[in-house]
Amino acid sequence: MPVLPTTSQPRRLNPSVALPPATRWSSVAMALLLAACVHSPQAAVPSPGLQGGPTLWEPTAIAPCDRAPTARPALERIGRELQSQGMALQATCDTASGGWVVQVQVVDGTKAHKAVRGPLADGQAVDMGTPAGAARSEAAAGASGFSPDVLHNRQWLRALMARHQFDNLPDAWWHFAQRGVPPAQAADTDLAAR
Repeated sequence: MPVLPTTSQPRRLNPSVALPPATRWSSVAMALLLAACVHSPQAAVPSPGLQGGPTLWEPTAIAPCDRAPTARPALERIGRELQSQGMALQATCDTASGGWVVQVQVVDGTKAHKAVRGPLADGQAVDMGTPAGAARSEAAAGASGFSPDVLHNRQWLRALMARHQFDNLPDAWWHFAQRGVPPAQAADTDLAAR
């Protein structure tokens, strides 16, 4: 029977026989990606946000929407409710109007189909007929001519936000103001923008 040699010193790779740099870095990148997947499956996939605006959780300068101390806690409650339904909330304070621009993203289409309708691809926005944040006549809260799925989704979002004390502003399905908080005055908006 062959005898394997034992050494008390650990074996070290010969530095002159190192892996190519591309191989080393790709291994590190793969390890980080796998670690992100284990920690949170959604952490490894970039989530599309509102174009050009911060998401709810990013720190921003104090804007008119943020002056109400109850706004962020209420939005966090909405986020938790949506999470249990396979969706995520993205909200941005619109400094010009003092209202919130909201969008709902699908995280788990299997769960989300119980509340909303239409194409429910993971990582995509719930179909509301127009993009969130785009000021178009079709985005108006009372706009018609959309599929039954889009009309259902808009009504569902209004009801969800209303349960948490947010009113849909008439200019857009994605524009909400917290109930009892006056809209931003022009002077306040100018000062906040400076």
